[in-house]
Amino acid sequence: MRDDLLPVLACPVCAEPLARVADGSVGCATGHRYDEAKQGHLTLLPAKRRALTADTPAMVDARVRFLGRGHYRPVERALAAVVADATAPGVVLDVGSGPGTYLAHALDAVADDAAGGADAPDPDGRRGPAPAGAVAARLGVALDLSAVAIRRAARVHARAGAVVGDVTERLPVVDDAAAVVLDVFAPRNQREYARVLHPAGVLAVVTPRPGHLAELAEATIAVDPEKERRLHDSLTPSFALRSSDDLTWTMDLTAEDVHDVVHMGPSHHHVDPDQAFAPTTVTAAVTVSTWTPAG
Repeated sequence: MRDDLLPVLACPVCAEPLARVADGSVGCATGHRYDEAKQGHLTLLPAKRRALTADTPAMVDARVRFLGRGHYRPVERALAAVVADATAPGVVLDVGSGPGTYLAHALDAVADDAAGGADAPDPDGRRGPAPAGAVAARLGVALDLSAVAIRRAARVHARAGAVVGDVTERLPVVDDAAAVVLDVFAPRNQREYARVLHPAGVLAVVTPRPGHLAELAEATIAVDPEKERRLHDSLTPSFALRSSDDLTWTMDLTAEDVHDVVHMGPSHHHVDPDQAFAPTTVTAAVTVSTWTPAG
């Protein structure tokens, strides 16, 4: 874990900021201590929490393979643009990050040079000037309940740290620490997002729309037609909608791609692991919405 990210993180017991106390160990001023994993991540789970199901190794491997082939690049571009335009101080916090793929692309949206003089790569790897007003060398934190996913996220980007945490409870992050909070197909925690987000920050949420992966309906979980209403209800009154963009594209998937997109999400728990798939063209349909703190 980068030492400059530790003050952003909060002790899950007393909520005090963390700091390095020894090689491989961090702690708070109250005296609580946490060992750093050999992969570089921290586990900051509350002492008492609900039993939740985290992504399995098979799910994480499928997600890494599928996203690594660029099938969700429109989402990566949209989130990178949000981060590139952000001007509030703070980190990019990816809640429910999985292996950190989206966070890595988002961090590449800002310059590597802390003075802001370097050019920034766009999501396709081409280099160009950093957007006017963008904060250079933005740091990021990946947060997920799955230790398997976080082990991957700990190595996904030089400017990212990774934490095993419960996204449904108090987040192990200090107040106003995030310039941008990313929530991509993840549970939402309105109260905690409002607490950790800087007053001038932005929340970016990606949700599936009806028709998403429709060609794979027999093997995937159907999208709730009330998804948009439930999204609004889950974020108000703490947040106000700033923008909403519907993205639709087609993906020509191999049999392996179909297997991976089915098994990288909750459908994994409901599909026969030995089920064979055929190559097919599949529709992706998502909404990328941005929200700002209300009041």
